[in-house]
Amino acid sequence: MKLCYLLLVLFLAGCDNTQDTASNKARSSVARLHIPLGTPVAEFLEKSPVSFTADCLDAVNLCWYEADRQGALLDLSLAQPEGTLELDQVAGLLIAVDGKTSNTIQALNIDLRGLPDNSTHKANKALVYNLLRTLKNAGWQKYYFPSDPRIAAGELHKLDWKESLLGTQPLSHPLFDANHEMSLEQWLGNNMFYDWYLYHGNYIAHVRALRYDSKSAPLQSAVYLISLNLMSLDTFWTRDFAEAQRAQWRTLFPAHLKERLQRRSEVESRARAAGVDIEESYSPPLMERGQ
Repeated sequence: MKLCYLLLVLFLAGCDNTQDTASNKARSSVARLHIPLGTPVAEFLEKSPVSFTADCLDAVNLCWYEADRQGALLDLSLAQPEGTLELDQVAGLLIAVDGKTSNTIQALNIDLRGLPDNSTHKANKALVYNLLRTLKNAGWQKYYFPSDPRIAAGELHKLDWKESLLGTQPLSHPLFDANHEMSLEQWLGNNMFYDWYLYHGNYIAHVRALRYDSKSAPLQSAVYLISLNLMSLDTFWTRDFAEAQRAQWRTLFPAHLKERLQRRSEVESRARAAGVDIEESYSPPLMERGQ
């Protein structure tokens, strides 16, 4: 999906800020910032107690606004009508705005302060799952991409991934079920990228950890970069259409969604035949229910 590449770009745009310099780590100041999701960017920037640096590509009407932390960590309060998400230990914040579709806050990249370099895998794993618990406690729930089968982590042992039962590697992989914590063995068996998807209200969250194993003790410790990308579902789905179609994306969306749900149905039929249970109780975001 094109939208997944956008999420990756947002992640990479901010990941170099995750590890503070030694001098910054010595500072204890914290800046508090309230962000009403969906509010006009210009209005937010005018009232923000934290200054932002703009980087714009006028030819394509894209702008990125990076928080100037002045060495301070950020405490964020991210509000939408369905509830507020509180985050602390934020080491980087980037707001992306596509002026061709909206001038409101629709996409954010948030870098979390990580543990000291070469902390244990166990400690970093605990840090990531604590972030997932923070999201779930604020009302966020796991998200299945419409083309992916609704297979929870508890069914993972029934699958033989080498036989490609699912056809392709799903983005909503059962191993990254936000409602289930993988074992340390499973954690270490994964490659360098860890990805979870959740949603709440009109926004989707992508929690990502990027792992760089220690050269001296790769099975014990590593450097981890941890980020949280938030994107409105409107922006999320708009990006799944070709540039020439985006002005009509709402009209095209029902057929687009139906095609992806058909893919899911075919995969789930194969999974059921193999004895895998489907998470029928999953409730998708409102716009993906045809309402």
